[in-house]
Amino acid sequence: MPKFTYPIVFIMNPDTGAYNGFIPDLLIFAEGEELEKVYEQAQDILQKFFELQTKYQKEVPSPSTLDEVSAKWTGYKVSLVTANVSA
Repeated sequence: MPKFTYPIVFIMNPDTGAYNGFIPDLLIFAEGEELEKVYEQAQDILQKFFELQTKYQKEVPSPSTLDEVSAKWTGYKVSLVTANVSA
C-alpha cells in the first residue's frame, strides 16, 4: 500500500474562527471549524487524489520538505499529512 506524505499549512480565518488547510505542492484545500476536522478532510482528499493518480497512472508530484514549506509560510502552523492508498 503506497503511502504519500505532504506538508500542509493551517490558516485560521480571524473573522470566522474557521480553519483552512492548504497543501501547496498539490493546490489542495480543506476547511472546517476545528483543526482536527480540517486535517481529517485533507487526509481524505489526499487519499482520493492519489487513488486517481495511481488508477490512471499519472505522475506523482514530489513533496516539498517541511522546512521548505515552513520557510515560505512563516507565522503559520505547518505539519505533515499522510494518505495510504490501496494499490
